[in-house]
Amino acid sequence: MYTGHSYLIRLMLQGKLDQVMGWVLDFGDVKERFKPIYRQLDHNPLDQLPGIQGHDTASVVEWIHGQLKPRVPELARIDLMNTPQHGVSLSWHGDMRWPLLFGR
Repeated sequence: MYTGHSYLIRLMLQGKLDQVMGWVLDFGDVKERFKPIYRQLDHNPLDQLPGIQGHDTASVVEWIHGQLKPRVPELARIDLMNTPQHGVSLSWHGDMRWPLLFGR
């Protein structure tokens, strides 16, 4: 199902800003922590990854959240876009999640 398609992912962080650097977390640190998840997603059929519940973008973003949140506790929102106008956004506070689908 997801073979041969490209996605855009945006990872939003929330937390206390570093007083010297002015960011919540260094982009290089986020990238390094995301790398093992990216490797699982890149060039693999997403509907065959263990733990993905459905065959849609919302299921993939839920899976990413489950994989990445323990590695990046500052994570506050994930956008996964399959086109510039269509995708899903998942934001949360504590245990509460708010999915939002973009486009129709």
